[in-house]
Amino acid sequence: MKFNINYGSATDVGKVKEHNTDAVIEFPITNGHVFVVCDGHDGVEYGGALAAKITTEEIKRYFQNRTYANLANALPNAISYANYCVYNQSLKEHRFNGIGATAAILIVQNDEAYYASAGNSRIYLCKGGEIAQITRDHVENGEVKVLIGKEKNIKFSVCKNPIQIDGDEVFMLCTDGLTDQVSENDIYGIVSNKDMSAEFKTAQLIEKANAAGGKDNTSVQVVDFSTYVKKEPRVSIWKSVAIVSVLLLITVGIFEIYKSKVNNSGSKVQTEAVQSKTETAKAEKTAPEPAVSKAKEPAKVEVETNQPSQKQSEQTVANQQVDDNEYVVYMHKVEKGQNLYRIGLRYNVPLNMLEELNSNEATRLTIGASLKIPVRAIHIVESGETLSGIALAYNSSEANIKKANQLIEGQPLLAGQKLIIPLPKK
Repeated sequence: MKFNINYGSATDVGKVKEHNTDAVIEFPITNGHVFVVCDGHDGVEYGGALAAKITTEEIKRYFQNRTYANLANALPNAISYANYCVYNQSLKEHRFNGIGATAAILIVQNDEAYYASAGNSRIYLCKGGEIAQITRDHVENGEVKVLIGKEKNIKFSVCKNPIQIDGDEVFMLCTDGLTDQVSENDIYGIVSNKDMSAEFKTAQLIEKANAAGGKDNTSVQVVDFSTYVKKEPRVSIWKSVAIVSVLLLITVGIFEIYKSKVNNSGSKVQTEAVQSKTETAKAEKTAPEPAVSKAKEPAKVEVETNQPSQKQSEQTVANQQVDDNEYVVYMHKVEKGQNLYRIGLRYNVPLNMLEELNSNEATRLTIGASLKIPVRAIHIVESGETLSGIALAYNSSEANIKKANQLIEGQPLLAGQKLIIPLPKK
């Protein structure tokens, strides 16, 4: 599937600081595009702007020098290379000692999105009426612990699996100049607005940060996807009229030829018509009654692909109150293209809860791995039950149940079918 991609990229000094130590860059690669935002941190005597500039330029140099077959490996290598370049610069002059930069990097290629981060610059994903931070802040006690170039070796966060692009995603990269002053709800209100272009969303977010005081430099990139629709070429009205006129002339000509032939062979046609009528009448008397075909019964649709871990969770619960804090564990098998964020979105489970339940399995997500998913129950459908009735019994919603079970709109429920009832969204 092809997608349209619309993006905006901007940085602003803000209302308080004299200099802008942020840096942003975006550039095309083979079958894709790279987006980077950086927030420079000063060393002994300033130099934060230099660190941010080197980081963006060296990442661009790394990806534009050649085409990489595996972006999942190339992305961390690019960050390590940028760290090497900034660190070496910090050693050249005393005033640059200790400089560093945060970074948020998004690479879109074909229908996949790869991402990585260092420090507290962030990437958000807006999809399906929700917004979520998909990167992790490296901050302890208010201090940024991971900076590109601050030390010789660097530990940073990088995605284990790419996000599959469906065509309705909006990504936002930003420095803390935005997130420290603008709430997530206000960010969502702008980013999710389908009537704004990506460039206008970017400008609105920066304006929002400045209106809140503009205490820091603010850098934002918005990457907006939409499904590509092929437009059929339009045929002009006059061309349509000409085509219809030609077809009418051809039809009239054929009719006149046919009429002439009928007049010349009238008696022969009459005789053949009488014979044909007689034979038809005989055939109707001897023809057997048509067989009535039986409608085929609809095939059963198997929705459940992963087996629940607890037998007692497979119980029919109807018309009773359920404690929102109680849950059973459902084992989800990881498929290609899935990551922890998308899995949590499907089952209404926060990322930190998934990480706590699955520990190492959550941080090292691999295809075929089994993840523990907390759900309200596994409901076995009984004859005559409806999705709305089941949702009411569990104090859930039809939309959440459909999303958890990946039900198609209008798909009938079958007796004996197992339905995952997700936890209510907190």
